[in-house]
Amino acid sequence: MPRTHDAPPATGPPRNGAPRNGARLTAGNGGTARSPRAGAIVPRRRAGPSTKPALIVLAVAVVVLLLGFIGALATGSGSKPDTPLASLPTAKGAGITATPGRHALSPIVTAGQPASDILNAVALPKGSAVKTGSATNNGIGLYDHSLSFAISVSEQQVISFYRAELPTLKWQIVSQGPAPKDTAGYRIVGQHPSSDGYEWEIGVTVSPTTFVGGSGTSKQSTAFTVRLFAVTDN
Repeated sequence: MPRTHDAPPATGPPRNGAPRNGARLTAGNGGTARSPRAGAIVPRRRAGPSTKPALIVLAVAVVVLLLGFIGALATGSGSKPDTPLASLPTAKGAGITATPGRHALSPIVTAGQPASDILNAVALPKGSAVKTGSATNNGIGLYDHSLSFAISVSEQQVISFYRAELPTLKWQIVSQGPAPKDTAGYRIVGQHPSSDGYEWEIGVTVSPTTFVGGSGTSKQSTAFTVRLFAVTDN
């Protein structure tokens, strides 16, 4: 028989909601975990690395990409071509009024070449006329075309015009002198950077002046050829 002084096991709820020794608590993941003993220090879970620096780097990268995209739109193929010029400055010492050559050069404009800023930098002495059928594709590199003109002034006047006018239009004269042996006359060569990324050359070859008509009524005429060439690495 049980002893009268033995107390029966506790069956009621624990005081103050504390679990009995050996009781289990349901863990958050559906499992169980023993409750810590009274007075035990529960270690805190260490915080993981902060994601703030990574987010800042990502934001900076996005901004850089957006700025690059906007810059490409502003300077790329979507930009408007240079507006054709209605007039050009006449350089001191040119001797003949300068006129824009863009319209006259239309027979040798093909597939968007020469670049718009190059066409705006080509001057013709006032009174020049295109020689019909003179447009020539020289077939070298990206672009190499020429067109011939005639004007009723002397050879020296045409030479003086281009010597003065080319630097005014930002062409750097790189050579001048007698034309090659197979060509009579005088040649001036200039270079000009372009917005298309290429360096362009202009070569103006001035032929000797000829005279047309009888004695006392003859008129002088000078032919000259303008050649435009895109300088490439090939």
